[in-house]
Amino acid sequence: MKATKIEHHSESRIRVDFIYNNKAVGLIKQVDDARWSQSLQAWHIPYTKNAFTKLKELFPDVEIVGLQSPTKEIKPTETLAVKSSQMTGMPEISIRVTPERIFITLPKNDADIHYLRSFKFARWDQNNFQWIIPNYRTNFRLIKKYFQGRKIRIEEKESMRIDESLPPIYDSKQLLAVNRQNKTLRLYFNYNQTVMFHVKQIPLCRWNSSESCWTLPFNEAILQPIQSIAKGAALEFVYRIVSHTKGIPRLPKHANSRKCPHEYVAKLKELRYSPNTLAVYTDMFEEFMNYYPDKVIHEINEKEIVAFLRYLINERQVSTSYQNQSINAIKFYYERVLGGQRKIYLIERPRKEKYLPEVLSEEEVTAILKTITNLKHRAIIMTIYSGGLRISELINLKVKDIDSQRMQIRVEQAKGKKDRYTLLSKKTLLILRQYFTEYKPKEWLFEGEGGRQYADSSIYKIFKIALSNAKITKKVSIHSLRHSFATHLLENGTDLRYIQNLLGHSSSKTTEIYTHITTKGFDQIKNPLDKLDI
Repeated sequence: MKATKIEHHSESRIRVDFIYNNKAVGLIKQVDDARWSQSLQAWHIPYTKNAFTKLKELFPDVEIVGLQSPTKEIKPTETLAVKSSQMTGMPEISIRVTPERIFITLPKNDADIHYLRSFKFARWDQNNFQWIIPNYRTNFRLIKKYFQGRKIRIEEKESMRIDESLPPIYDSKQLLAVNRQNKTLRLYFNYNQTVMFHVKQIPLCRWNSSESCWTLPFNEAILQPIQSIAKGAALEFVYRIVSHTKGIPRLPKHANSRKCPHEYVAKLKELRYSPNTLAVYTDMFEEFMNYYPDKVIHEINEKEIVAFLRYLINERQVSTSYQNQSINAIKFYYERVLGGQRKIYLIERPRKEKYLPEVLSEEEVTAILKTITNLKHRAIIMTIYSGGLRISELINLKVKDIDSQRMQIRVEQAKGKKDRYTLLSKKTLLILRQYFTEYKPKEWLFEGEGGRQYADSSIYKIFKIALSNAKITKKVSIHSLRHSFATHLLENGTDLRYIQNLLGHSSSKTTEIYTHITTKGFDQIKNPLDKLDI
């Protein structure tokens, strides 16, 4: 590690170079106003006595290159703030803050304009006479510090950000369950051998050392057993839902945002990637391109690619699935479009989190279907559930795909470019015959306006209204019908291998997740806590 003095954005700073590791990054963040520079590809801290002393405390072995300890305490923004302090008589500066952007209206001044332009993706809004700056990283804090001493009016929503970085507060006599976006459940409680024993028995429950809690995929059905564990240990069960995530938002798109290269889209189409994959890859590659707005795309090097991926992890704090898709989108350009050699970027691909899908009970599916009175809408929802279909598979069904002799539905070129057959129930066949007699579809089984394919947005709307009418409050989507179909088959004794074929899964491991969802037989299991003499 070495430290050198630099001038960065008209400000004296100390540049700190070191080989990337999480521990070093965590330490340098303890220095007040420490920042990462994308252009320098290095961390830098204020050229102040306090910052210099703190750096030597944290890193005793740091190599000082041509740098003397500052003899006085210089304010981090001194060079630019000098003019600001001389402008106290200037008109008021208006700063409006939203979760994504910072809007600044101020009188024309070269020093202020120079400072605002130093922010990445800052732009002048000619129509509203204001500057627009993305609200991410430390932008808002730096802007407030720069304009301190001036007449400022700040319009900021107090609830625009929720800080989840701090551990939740809970009592020693409580078992706290935190539902994070209906994906994971975190369990917090004081050390208790009895509770730990029973928590370990929950499928997919693991100890998360970084968060000091037990984590497991969220499933509404698991709340009752956890509540029973808390009751057996004389603990109060506390349940909280968190719907906001940590991390900065994605950089907003604007008029000058770069678009995905034509050859990238053409190659995706040439290789017959699905429309969904095409949309995801182009969107993620555009995010990567606009992270380096001034660089020619094919000249972005491997080091810069890794820096972007670390930005996704450390700054954006995206999911592992999002990160993996982004890696694939970038690799596609350099390896398939440009024809370069296959590379493994020096950043570890994360393991995908294990989330249990939310499912509906048979009674809830019945309630949903009973609320749908429109014949066509009823036929759509019944067909999805009857065959365990994805919404794209339902939309692509043709009249000829309904085999009433063998009681099967043929699914052509589904996910993974595979054909398969799935079940057609007798009740679904009856409703389809009624539907066919009334609507007389020609090519597509379910036609939209002008004989075109039915819109997926319309199906989402049908299902949402049905959920509301059935008074079901679970966080479920139309895809939950597919998960429910598989779970109900398993609970009725269908072999897992048959379910795998019906769903079109390549691996049996994908299908095995439904064994963790089903609650069949739970009522036959006696909780060992009930046998304890307590």
